[in-house]
Amino acid sequence: MFATLQKSVTTAGTPVQISATSLPVTGLNLVIKAKLANTGAITVGNSSANALNSDTKCFRLQANEKITLHIKDLSTVWIDSTVNGEGVEVLYEAA
Repeated sequence: MFATLQKSVTTAGTPVQISATSLPVTGLNLVIKAKLANTGAITVGNSSANALNSDTKCFRLQANEKITLHIKDLSTVWIDSTVNGEGVEVLYEAA
């Protein structure tokens, strides 16, 4: 079974959690894709500080690029953007 969600960053430079949802300890396969219409970069990190678009610890995604992760909890994934209102599409499946 899988589910999808979308998340946008209202104010660039203010990281947000993809979701506050906790998931089973068995883990989760997660695909995060920057929205096709984005004009700036999306940054991904394991904390608010690490996702900040000015930090060197973040992982950057340009429009339509994706990253696949295996995590235990959606709330451990944070995103930021370099442009207000841009975001990601997320697909996840319980392992």
